[in-house]
Amino acid sequence: MSPIKGAQLRALGLFTIVSILVVTLTSISASAQKRARFCNEYADDAVEQQETNKKRDCGYSGPRWSGRRTRHFAWCMIFPKQAEAEQDARQKQLRECRQEARRERRRETAGKRASCDTYAKTAVIQAKANRKYKCGFKGGEWGTRERRHFRWCMRARRTYLADETRYRLVQLQKCFNKLGDYDDEENDRGYRRRRFR
Repeated sequence: MSPIKGAQLRALGLFTIVSILVVTLTSISASAQKRARFCNEYADDAVEQQETNKKRDCGYSGPRWSGRRTRHFAWCMIFPKQAEAEQDARQKQLRECRQEARRERRRETAGKRASCDTYAKTAVIQAKANRKYKCGFKGGEWGTRERRHFRWCMRARRTYLADETRYRLVQLQKCFNKLGDYDDEENDRGYRRRRFR
């Protein structure tokens, strides 16, 4: 074998090894790039889900609910197969939180409706007393349409309801005092809150 042919064979062998390395590194690099793209999206979604968790006041915590993007990205690069399941688990918990919030709002709405129904009926009784005894009070708070009082109540704070009811009561009492209502110490003796049975 001549020295030139041996050098050619060595060069051919070296070329083959380099080619195999280039192909292997390229495929590894393409796989790593694909994984990095996936994990970038995963990390963005994880941070967004954590922001939703805080905004809805769900109260979820722990590594799954970290707000640090780099942690989610690094974890995904190590465990890419589990990342999708982790993302689905967060989404499921957020759905459960939203459903619980809706149930809570429905309970509050039922309570609010009951409160406003009672408020509106009381307001109408007070308004009718104003007319019946010719007290002369005017304005929307003295209207006799129950539906209007109910609609106002549904938009108002709870504390406003007590204020409005009390205001009408005080005004009516002033009117009744002019008509001859009385309140003296004689009537205060032995007062006990009456309990109906």
